[in-house]
Amino acid sequence: MMSFDEILMAMERIASAELAAEWDNCGVQIDVGKDEIGKVLIALEITKDIIREAEDNCVDLIITHHPLIFNPIRKIDRNTVTGNYIVNLFNLGVSVCSAHTNFDEVSGGNSDHIAALLNLINVDKISGNSQISTGELEEATNFGAVCEKVKSALNLEIKFMNATGDPLANIGKIGICAGSGSGMIDDAIGAGCDLYITGDIKYHDARYAAEKGICLLDAWHYGIEKFFTENYSEKFADAAGGRIEIIKSSINLDPFYNC
Repeated sequence: MMSFDEILMAMERIASAELAAEWDNCGVQIDVGKDEIGKVLIALEITKDIIREAEDNCVDLIITHHPLIFNPIRKIDRNTVTGNYIVNLFNLGVSVCSAHTNFDEVSGGNSDHIAALLNLINVDKISGNSQISTGELEEATNFGAVCEKVKSALNLEIKFMNATGDPLANIGKIGICAGSGSGMIDDAIGAGCDLYITGDIKYHDARYAAEKGICLLDAWHYGIEKFFTENYSEKFADAAGGRIEIIKSSINLDPFYNC
């Protein structure tokens, strides 16, 4: 067992809330008043299925990557999606905390984890923008081959990924931003990356990257953040020192499918 305050201190040791972006809402999302926490569920985000999984496993707390509450709430209405989640979680006595952009920023966070899966070397953070991890392939190769490597390493169950750039372009240095990083293409370019991997790339982002001469790969938002559950669970287990039961969510939260 751990107290709720001890849980928060463990989360702070993993990724300080001070690292979060100004627009973000990390930390406590719901505190139902339980002083002692015996079981925690780690999941990417809150959904009806995640709440059901928490109930089935009798957990006291859910730690997510995506915050449950992003924008100010004027009222809690069970007829809205978020309001319904909040009502059900309170009724079940389940608190919720989030580790979002602060976990993206730290060494070993989401982007670093992807770099490790790709076996990149000389992994580092971009100066002034530590949401992006950079690394180098052990041996430079063409963009087409890197696309296949990414699909395999990330176990992406999709028919194709959206790519911008010459398939024969030589790729040595790669920038990675887990989640939605389309607004940081210039940071990857400034760091000398041949390829930038992120999610939620739009048409004009792709056009811009093509004009700037950097290859771009949209490995899709869920595809490069689905590893949060495994990654954070390991780090939380170390921070908690074996004093609490940790359950890794088994729910597939990908809202898309191939058709």
